[in-house]
Amino acid sequence: MAAAASARPRPFPAWPTIGTAILVLVAGLFTGIVAGIPSVLIFGPSKNPASVGNGIIEAAFYLGAAAVLIPLLERISGRSLEELGLRPLSPRDWGLALGGLGAVLLLQFLYQFVLIGTHQQNHVQAGFENFSVTSFDSGALMLLTGAVIAPIVEELYFRGLIFNALAVRMPAIWAAIASGILFGAAHGDLVLLPVLAIFGTINALLYRASGNLGVPMIVHAGNNLIFLSLMIAIPGFH
Repeated sequence: MAAAASARPRPFPAWPTIGTAILVLVAGLFTGIVAGIPSVLIFGPSKNPASVGNGIIEAAFYLGAAAVLIPLLERISGRSLEELGLRPLSPRDWGLALGGLGAVLLLQFLYQFVLIGTHQQNHVQAGFENFSVTSFDSGALMLLTGAVIAPIVEELYFRGLIFNALAVRMPAIWAAIASGILFGAAHGDLVLLPVLAIFGTINALLYRASGNLGVPMIVHAGNNLIFLSLMIAIPGFH
């Protein structure tokens, strides 16, 4: 009886997990709005995602989401972030991360042929249609948010929360695919949905193989850093 009483409850119970997933998004939207009001008043409205004002709003969204996600993730999983895999990378982990980054870059290169074949080679990812870096501040904020903050928070959400919650209910491969599809859909771009879904699936499998959340975070951050740097350095690149 004592052993049964001290046993951990099943991780990721259904309704608390669903509630957490929704609450994290609500928190992000709330902090984004709170940051957005003074940002618009100070910098003015802009459709450019690389503007300082929009950069502040995006950073606030991710930080607000993380503030709710981290404590609730530990609570519903019954594990600390370290136990969930947020820890320094071993040499093997670095090998998986670099291999994974190479795989997703190759994937995106090959997907260009799909876009060409469907006459959508000039497609720009949703939300980046008016991308233009106009100052050092806007470029630095874009890189900080897009290549550091966003990959960390998105991997905690899609791999730490969504993938893990699915993996206790179905085989890992199906959990990886399902979480990858949700990751792709969250970007709101039907044209790029297939490649983004595969990207998310690869990151889930890398997390499963390594047991380290840092691995998909490195892959995600490296990918975003490369493409954002190219977009900043080469106007019109997409």
